[in-house]
Amino acid sequence: MANAEDGEGAARWRRVRGMFDAVCDLPRAQWRQEVRERCADPALAEEVLQLLHAQTQGLSRISSRLDTVLARALTPELAVGQRLGPWRLTARIAHGGMGTVFKAERDDGVYRRTVAIKLLHGLPGAGEVERLQAERQVLAGLNLPDVAQLYDGGTTPDGYPYLVMEYVDGLPLDHHCTSHALGLAQRLRLFLDICAIVRSAHERLVLHCDLKPGNVLVRADGRPVLLDFGLARLLNDARDREEAGYCTPAYASPELVNGEPVGVASDVYSLGVLLVELLSTRACARTLQDSDAPVILPSANAPEGLRWRKALRGDLDAIAARACARDVAGRYRSVETLMADVTRYLDRQPVAARQAGRLYRLARGTQRNWRALAAGAAALSLAVLFVTGLVQARRQAEEEAAIAHQVGDFMVGVFETADPFLRTERGQEELSSRQLLDKAALRVSQDLADAPAQLARMRAVLGTAYRNSGVSRQAEMLLQQAYDGFMDARVNRPADAAAVLAELSVQKTQGGNGVLGQELAERGLALLPSGGATATRARLHGARGLALVNQQHFDQGEAAFDTAMGLYGKLPGSGVAPQKLALSYNKGLMYLRWGRLASAEREFRHVLAGVQGRGSSMALATEMRLAQILREQGRFAQALPLLQAGLRHAEELYGPESSFVLMQHDGLADLYRDSGDYAAAERQYQQRQRLSGIIDGIGSVEYSMGLYNYGELQELRGDVVQAERLYRQAWTIRRERLGGQSPTSLRAESGLGALLMRQGHMDEAGWLLLHADEGLDAALPPDAPGRIEARLNRIDWHILQGDTAQARALLEQLGARVPTTLHLHLLRTRADLAERRGEGAATLALRRTALEYAQSLHGDGKVETAICRIDLAETLLRLGHRQPALEALRQAAPTLDRRQVEGAPARRRLDGLLVLARGRPG
Repeated sequence: MANAEDGEGAARWRRVRGMFDAVCDLPRAQWRQEVRERCADPALAEEVLQLLHAQTQGLSRISSRLDTVLARALTPELAVGQRLGPWRLTARIAHGGMGTVFKAERDDGVYRRTVAIKLLHGLPGAGEVERLQAERQVLAGLNLPDVAQLYDGGTTPDGYPYLVMEYVDGLPLDHHCTSHALGLAQRLRLFLDICAIVRSAHERLVLHCDLKPGNVLVRADGRPVLLDFGLARLLNDARDREEAGYCTPAYASPELVNGEPVGVASDVYSLGVLLVELLSTRACARTLQDSDAPVILPSANAPEGLRWRKALRGDLDAIAARACARDVAGRYRSVETLMADVTRYLDRQPVAARQAGRLYRLARGTQRNWRALAAGAAALSLAVLFVTGLVQARRQAEEEAAIAHQVGDFMVGVFETADPFLRTERGQEELSSRQLLDKAALRVSQDLADAPAQLARMRAVLGTAYRNSGVSRQAEMLLQQAYDGFMDARVNRPADAAAVLAELSVQKTQGGNGVLGQELAERGLALLPSGGATATRARLHGARGLALVNQQHFDQGEAAFDTAMGLYGKLPGSGVAPQKLALSYNKGLMYLRWGRLASAEREFRHVLAGVQGRGSSMALATEMRLAQILREQGRFAQALPLLQAGLRHAEELYGPESSFVLMQHDGLADLYRDSGDYAAAERQYQQRQRLSGIIDGIGSVEYSMGLYNYGELQELRGDVVQAERLYRQAWTIRRERLGGQSPTSLRAESGLGALLMRQGHMDEAGWLLLHADEGLDAALPPDAPGRIEARLNRIDWHILQGDTAQARALLEQLGARVPTTLHLHLLRTRADLAERRGEGAATLALRRTALEYAQSLHGDGKVETAICRIDLAETLLRLGHRQPALEALRQAAPTLDRRQVEGAPARRRLDGLLVLARGRPG
């Protein structure tokens, strides 16, 4: 296997080198276009462009660069599930210039520990490996609290070195600053924390040599942790190279890039580039050929709309310029002196980097002592401000009292005029909460028409009540009217408008439009004054997290939820307890969609432990999600009673026409489908669609969700005509409501394309699958399940078209990112590719693995398992193993006969293969 991989790496290198030779003599401006025309592989094209840019560094540097690329091409890839010594790889975290990083667990039973393992790139020589093993002890002894510790190391069976390091759970520096919306002063204090860690390491005579945002992780408590401390220097020394070797050109000092001796000043330079990006909020975009050019200053690098851009001019530009000076002598002598200047800026003292005169020092003194200087002027205006404040406070209190009085009178009127008992054919019947809400909504516009503030407040209350009752259309209409009312110039209550936007954001996200949900939440945050923990700010961060999860940006969603929980934790009293439980529920929902079932179950059980009574909407929704986890684990008997009881309670609590009842039908339909009771599943889907048509409307995204799921059931039953009709209808609705480039629309497009592909409609299928894959590639993060599923569908199409080279390239790009829910699809795709390439033994092994996996996932009597048996039988027949093939087909037949309709494609395929298997040997 290693030889095959080496051969592929060498072949790839020959393609890179051939393209480089063909393009290098052209003008620089034509390189990118020419490379793209010659190469359809983006990763390969990028390698060629990097080599072309590297030629400006001199012929000797080109040779070194090419050697490095070739070495990396020949480094063997490891896969999740493999072992290195006592460690089992559990996830692929990152892939960069220095190596590939995996998350790993101790797997020898001695003790439990989670670590990060870095497989180092390059061609290992015996001397290099031996020297690396000796020198890593220096870093293993660097035991600082905020430096990821190096525990161990070793070599792979192929002789390639790897390092075992502390696993840090945090966000990269730039992502942390963005997700937490850090201001200028917060960024500077975080930078000082980073500098303090570097300074402590320098005191122990250890340099970093590769400081960059990706090597600074910020924990949930805001504490930075540095990764890869000293690894770049260690590795360069181990390789005994004269060039930059292991470093990131955008952040590397000129002396490091040029292969000259480096010292403390090299880390100061990298910290300076880091400071520029922190202050300007975006990357400097430097490459190797920029290493001799001055680093762009923060004020010049900042975008136009940055609110503190003007504050960057002067002191902060000067500090960054000195830290990033081209000449070592022009930089700060140490990290300590850099920190001192940043601290002086925060304390409004003159910074050493400015080297300005007396006028500048006088201005700084005025800024520091502004309180004393302003005291006299403030005394004169204080009385006026005090009186004005009293008048405004009294007016606001009177207005709030009037609003409360009128809203209270209005609600009393609603309940007085609505007889709490109605006469029906069955006698007296208590009014439901929905009927009372409808009566209140009918009166609100008329009775409060002359009181716009009260009208907006009442619409917000009713809109939230409708949303909590599962009546989405009325909720959205009233919330939008409430927002418009609060933003009206006569009312002008931006904080109340922000609170309404939090509700509207959740409403839009639950309707399938996470992009709009995120936009509404961010608009709400912009309406609030900066700083301070408020319930509205916490709700908006929670709504933003929900919208990000809808778009499958799970890591960003998790950060937003954590921010919201932190804000709730700062609020006094027990009034926020329900909001915290709702946040835990949404977090559980995120983990469920992320495929982290254990974390999801933990959050849901935490919610159930905190709710009062089992008849609330929160308890119903949480029990339904717990049932979903049990269903995905194949524990159908435990899940069914939860859903059946939930349906009864939802109908009793909210009446038969609410989204909570619809949710229970959804859960029951999925449970019956996965357990193989297709008739019961169909009944539940039909009831679900009838109810969704009433609640959401037949043109809603929510209605399309049910159509698509119903289509999946019909495809399992083998009714491909019905499945295609439902898929097309769902896709059409989503395009009309969300646009053709929405991830929600594109996922339906990919599903329709896959169905058409399996029916042999290759032209239309190809257009749909390629368009969906490219759109989701641009819209979703690399590990999003929806993106990966669309990529697998596209790969299947390339295989059926006979384009095995493209299929294999796309499959390799997926790496270890495929979630557990798509492992069966991946195994079948890999088997199809091996069969197309004529690799009989590999195909047979993959078919058997896929069957075993299907049995463990679905059991023996399910359609998915039967189809895997047919795949195996077909491969066995191709290889001449007729009797085992016949046995596999006989085992698959009863399941398909019982669960699929007459004429289903899988049944026709089974019948054809049975004829071949029973025929006489040729």
